[in-house]
Amino acid sequence: MVIQANKPKTRRSKTMALEKENLEAHVDLCAERYQRLEEKYQQLQETVEKSNAVIHERISKMKDSMDEMKALSIEQHFKQNRIIITTAVAVIGTIVAAVIQQLIQN
Repeated sequence: MVIQANKPKTRRSKTMALEKENLEAHVDLCAERYQRLEEKYQQLQETVEKSNAVIHERISKMKDSMDEMKALSIEQHFKQNRIIITTAVAVIGTIVAAVIQQLIQN
C-alpha cells in the first residue's frame, strides 16, 4: 500500500525539505530556533528566580514564627517554674508555721 505517497506535506516536512535544498534557509531557521530557545531559557530563569524569592520569603516567615514560638515556650516555662516555686514556698511556709504552732502549744 502506498497511501502515504498521496499524503499532503506538513509545514514541518516542507520546512525540512527547504532546509535540505537551501543552506541559507537552514542557517536562518536555525538562528530563529536558537533565538526561541534563548527566549524560553530566559523565561525559565525568570520563573525559577521568582520561585526562589517566594520560597526564601516563606522560609523567612517560618523562621520568624518558629523564633516567636520558641520565645513563648521559654516564657511559659519560666511562668510554670515561678508557680511551682511559689507553691513550694507556700507549702513549706505552712508546714513551718504548723511546726512552730505545735512547739508553742507544747
